[in-house]
Amino acid sequence: MVFNRTGILIWLLILCLSCKQSYNETKVQDSRISVLQLEVPDEISLPMKIHELDSLIQNSKASKPDSLNLELHNTKGLLLYRLGAMDSFFYENKVLWKKASQENHQYFLGKAAFNMAYYFNEVEYKFDSAFYYYNVSKNAFLRYRDTAQAGKKLLNAGIIQTRKNDFFGAKETLTQAISFLMDRDEAKYLSAAYNQLATCYKELNDFDNAIDFYKKAIHTSDSPKDIFSYQNNLALVYSELKDYLSAEEVLEGLKPKPSDDLPKKTLARILHNLSYFKWKNGKSDFKEGLLNALEIRTEIGDKRGLITSYLDIAEVNKASNPIKSKMYLDTAISMAREIGMPKGEIDALEQYMVLEPQNIKYKDRYIFLKDSLYQQELQVKTQFAKMKYDDEQEKARLLALETEAAQNEAQLAREETQRILLLSLLAVLLMGGGSYYFILRQQHKKRTLQEIYNTEKKISKKIHDGLANDVYGVMTAVQHQDKAPNEAILDQLEDIYRRTRDISHDTRELATGKAFAIELKDMLQGFSGNGTKVLIKGMEGVSWEKLNIHKCVALHRTLKELLVNMKKHSGAGLVALNFKEEKRRLQVDYSDNGIGVKRGQKQGVGLQNTENRIQSVGGQFIFGGVEGKGVKVTLSIPI
Repeated sequence: MVFNRTGILIWLLILCLSCKQSYNETKVQDSRISVLQLEVPDEISLPMKIHELDSLIQNSKASKPDSLNLELHNTKGLLLYRLGAMDSFFYENKVLWKKASQENHQYFLGKAAFNMAYYFNEVEYKFDSAFYYYNVSKNAFLRYRDTAQAGKKLLNAGIIQTRKNDFFGAKETLTQAISFLMDRDEAKYLSAAYNQLATCYKELNDFDNAIDFYKKAIHTSDSPKDIFSYQNNLALVYSELKDYLSAEEVLEGLKPKPSDDLPKKTLARILHNLSYFKWKNGKSDFKEGLLNALEIRTEIGDKRGLITSYLDIAEVNKASNPIKSKMYLDTAISMAREIGMPKGEIDALEQYMVLEPQNIKYKDRYIFLKDSLYQQELQVKTQFAKMKYDDEQEKARLLALETEAAQNEAQLAREETQRILLLSLLAVLLMGGGSYYFILRQQHKKRTLQEIYNTEKKISKKIHDGLANDVYGVMTAVQHQDKAPNEAILDQLEDIYRRTRDISHDTRELATGKAFAIELKDMLQGFSGNGTKVLIKGMEGVSWEKLNIHKCVALHRTLKELLVNMKKHSGAGLVALNFKEEKRRLQVDYSDNGIGVKRGQKQGVGLQNTENRIQSVGGQFIFGGVEGKGVKVTLSIPI
């Protein structure tokens, strides 16, 4: 099929204008997220498309960079990537970076930074530069308010930190990535983040968390290929715990089929690990699997996998055939040096020191490599930490500039206000009168609240000292009659006594300050039990002494009403209460995992009263919930 020049230009323009729907992101081997891949018709050759794009770019050079101009550069870069011209791909993204910076276009700035990071990660293997540009891309997408894209860039940065053994730094990065990816229909990337976080925990010997997060990755992923890898990783955790039976059980349950279309690298890994675990469990049908995995890894040139095969086959032969074992160890050491993998050589030397304990050269080489690897890891961790620090400093600098600009604007506004005030004295007087009225109204409200509180105390005292004791006396008298009392009457009297006691307790006088905090915490913890667990966080960081008695009462009554409703209606097994003080306000976030709220269901009288209580002390009360997903309440009061 032949295309004329005009047709190609029209097609390219349509492609650029609709590119946001034309490309997607796909994941490449080892959980690395690849560069964007453009879906374009195959009838037009890539060099021809690039040539016509150059013409469009040249024609648009005279004008100021705009979204279409930036999209032309972005599209050209992606076509160069598909062509395999990686150096040109990198150069085109540098151009895009420069123009997007001039235009302050955060979307294309993020795209260019991501593609440059990909180049350093996958082509140049300059992981420090890749880490830097992934962070730059993340910040651009945050400014663009695309947190899902920011989460994906953090995932890439976390993968680099994991590979360079900066596990603590990677945990922090991946946790932030997960927070951006959750609830955004990003199962592919969220499961990859869980898997990578689990790897960090495994390397830090926190095997319980490693198992939990590998299981989360398995349950979250919708990709059969990825699930195979995650289950293999889970089996490796069990092997670290010397639980080879569980490890074998996990891999036996996989049973890959031809329809699964697994990458040969993944298939070889599963086959090798399953055979190794069988050997560890004393079974005899393991040799064929180890050799088949070795053959696959040799065929595809998976040198890291080959080192693992050599090491494990050497271990299998260590007792029965030491000469053969040494042969495999020598091969592993040679290949580890070839690809710059000191960890592989260290593992081989550990086995050599068992086979030849008197050979001092293996011990010396082992110590040297361990020291070098430690220094290298320390240098990488320091480098990543400095990049993060510089990133935070840059954000602080930009924030300071924004603050300064805001202060300048505020100063101009104040000067303008002063001029207006000279001509608006009457308005000021009216505002003063309104303020005076507001103060009087607030004072009246405080007096009313105090009267309500005093009345509640009086009622509580009368019920406790009078009515409750009288009822209790009647109950005692009835119980001690010679004639057997009516059980129904006794039950009714006991119910009346309990209810009067509860009313007295609910309206009793409350403490303030730290004593109130202790009393409030005791009340909240009192709802734990009978299948319900109440988690309380952040109470220690609240300035309780700043709360007056009216706010203490409102907070105490409101939280108790929420927990009573939870016990009566929600059937929750877990309740979380988070207290935090910020901007001179106390905020309490309540959530549970109960039955939630049906759509269209109105608040009951109790919840309306609690809302009125909070509002009466100048607070806010936000109630929410979804059927089947529990209830969430946020309340805040001024301090």
